[in-house]
Amino acid sequence: CEQRGVLFCVDAIQQIGALPFDVQQNRCAFAMADGHKWMLGPEGLAVFYCRKDLRERLKLHEYGWHMLEHAGDYERVTWEPARTARRFECGSPNMLGAVALEASLSLLEDVGMPEVARALGERIDHLDHELRAMPGVELLSPAEASRRAGILTFRLDGWENQELFERLKAEQIVCALRGGGIRFSPHFYTRAEVLDETLAVIRKLVP
Repeated sequence: CEQRGVLFCVDAIQQIGALPFDVQQNRCAFAMADGHKWMLGPEGLAVFYCRKDLRERLKLHEYGWHMLEHAGDYERVTWEPARTARRFECGSPNMLGAVALEASLSLLEDVGMPEVARALGERIDHLDHELRAMPGVELLSPAEASRRAGILTFRLDGWENQELFERLKAEQIVCALRGGGIRFSPHFYTRAEVLDETLAVIRKLVP
């Protein structure tokens, strides 16, 4: 009979480039992530992994010249999808984006993902510790280091989130209005002085 079961998909956009990620260790059927976040690449390009034994089980809905097994053989009168994961790349590849993403990934590889994760964790721990010490600050992100990556979200008493977001932007602080609060997401290269200047601004806003 036909093999059936639940295929486990991982949306790894908030981990790849921030923390080490192993598809075998996570035992996922497939995983994907956009390259413009922690991987530091341009928008319009993503990475996709599909376990080898599952490629032919995923139904194709788009077709094009690049996903053929014999792509480039214009004399063939028959066709079949590529046996590799290229079967999911139906159109012409975004070569400009691919070159830019390669440069970004090379930077992360040169530094090493263990070092990237260590440096990022150090910065998030610093923000977490200082924000929790401020009166009126509510941390919405998990306190356990194992449950967070490079994101820290908080609220501040006496301020509407939208109002606080606009005030921080006016102070040249890069943040986002997400998850019911203000999101900070430094990367491994964010200087300590930048974090401390940000914290100093928030201290002045504490009611």
